[in-house]
Amino acid sequence: MRAEQIDSVVDNIAGTVPIRVYRPISETVSLLCYLHGAGFVAGDLDSHDQVCRLLASRVGAVVVAVDYRLAPEHPFPAAVEDAFSAVEWILDHAEELGVDRNRWAVIGDSAGGTLAAAVAQRWRDRPDHPVMQALVCPALELADFNLPSHLAYAEGDGFTTAVMRQMADLYIGSEIDRADPLVSPARATSLEGLAPAVIISAELDPLRDDGEMYGRRLLEAGVPVVSFRQPQMVHYGVLWCRAAPEIAPGFNVVAEALSMALRHPLALK
Repeated sequence: MRAEQIDSVVDNIAGTVPIRVYRPISETVSLLCYLHGAGFVAGDLDSHDQVCRLLASRVGAVVVAVDYRLAPEHPFPAAVEDAFSAVEWILDHAEELGVDRNRWAVIGDSAGGTLAAAVAQRWRDRPDHPVMQALVCPALELADFNLPSHLAYAEGDGFTTAVMRQMADLYIGSEIDRADPLVSPARATSLEGLAPAVIISAELDPLRDDGEMYGRRLLEAGVPVVSFRQPQMVHYGVLWCRAAPEIAPGFNVVAEALSMALRHPLALK
């Protein structure tokens, strides 16, 4: 997991957004923007350090991790605003980072998957749009927790729909329209023209259907999708951010899809 690490900050109207840049040993012009998970209420540059190092090494890309503001101290739209500001800054400073602003992808796990999907939607019509969006066990439907997997894993031990509801309440509050695509990217009216996607789901995850149903909608909209469901696996959570051996099947799918997209961005058009 060798990668050079540099910490910096991005200025926006709310202050500064910390970022961490991982540069692989090999020469590269490709870029990954990483948005961490942990329910919008936890996680930081250190929590996902291992998986970012592994991605830099395996994909052979510069990885820039974003430390967006967290709820409940900073509820919606703080995280979205920070994600957008960071991506804008990263692309504007592509030459300084030594990367090609037309050869980048966005990746996020869990709550970070929500933000990654929002980034892909926001950059859809821009000439420097991402070549791929990688969504790992993403939370894409926060307006209505009635998908089959939401109901199947509503209560119990570990990460359940009840836990996700609590996190969503802290993040969104009661005054925000939860059908806003910035909150629930699955509620976007149209998915046409979005970046190709690689979507990872876990069989025993209450968020399983968030990603899988989004993947089906992307396909119906003509967007290429690589999808993988890891059997007998709960929500990736800590296993993903620590790059634990258990996540290897899903991680390999993500790494291979990103490597191909960043090396041959026109092949997925």
